[in-house]
Amino acid sequence: MVRKTMIFISIIAVFIHTGCNSFDKIPSEIIGASNKDIENRLEFINGTYKLSPPDVVEIDVNDNPELRTAATIRPDGNIFFPLLGDIYIEGLTPLEIREKIHKLLGRYLKELPEEAVSVRIAGFNSKKVYIYSYGGGITQISFTGDLTVLDAITKSGMLARTAKQSAINIIRGESDTVEKPQKLVVNLNDIIKKGKTENNIVLRPNDIVYLPPTFLGRIGFIAQDVLRPTQPAQSIGSAAASAQSNALGFGGISKTGN
Repeated sequence: MVRKTMIFISIIAVFIHTGCNSFDKIPSEIIGASNKDIENRLEFINGTYKLSPPDVVEIDVNDNPELRTAATIRPDGNIFFPLLGDIYIEGLTPLEIREKIHKLLGRYLKELPEEAVSVRIAGFNSKKVYIYSYGGGITQISFTGDLTVLDAITKSGMLARTAKQSAINIIRGESDTVEKPQKLVVNLNDIIKKGKTENNIVLRPNDIVYLPPTFLGRIGFIAQDVLRPTQPAQSIGSAAASAQSNALGFGGISKTGN
């Protein structure tokens, strides 16, 4: 899975950086007020998110302190659970873990209702999301279950003045895999300046957030590539940022959010 994910990220990065037409053919969805991503977050976490080492789970059975445990998934994919010993849970969702533990406990606790077993993810430690800025490289942010697109961009510190804030792209595979990617388009200006928090979607594992350049920004990066042998790259990048700032009258987000 990790190898497939990195291959997917590399291919998408090449498409983005080279302007390959294949990238434009990824199905797009404009995020608006009808977006249900935040409402569906718990459904996704419980029914779709597949745990891996070193995620942390909390398991409770009928509020019984002797059967309550918090465990980090070991490298071999197992956790230790009282009464049952080692249980292999790597690759399972919280709902699947609940079903498995309920079935195993049925050997000892007769007539135990399935709803008596609760499973909660206490630590998201195995998955990442990726922030890619045209001309600025790529960085990764830990997936936390409630990480929004604005959170991720702010933490990355990669939103330059040359980024087209009205058309932030999110490349998302099917479920938590890299299959059948689609492109979600988010207007960051609507979130920041108009308070449309419904557009601030919650990211999912392996999402790639692409910060495309504005027209002036793209020209600046092209000039940088052409003039690199004779002019320092930093001055060209600064010129592009300055031109963008003068043209639009606003800047980007820094790491501190200023």
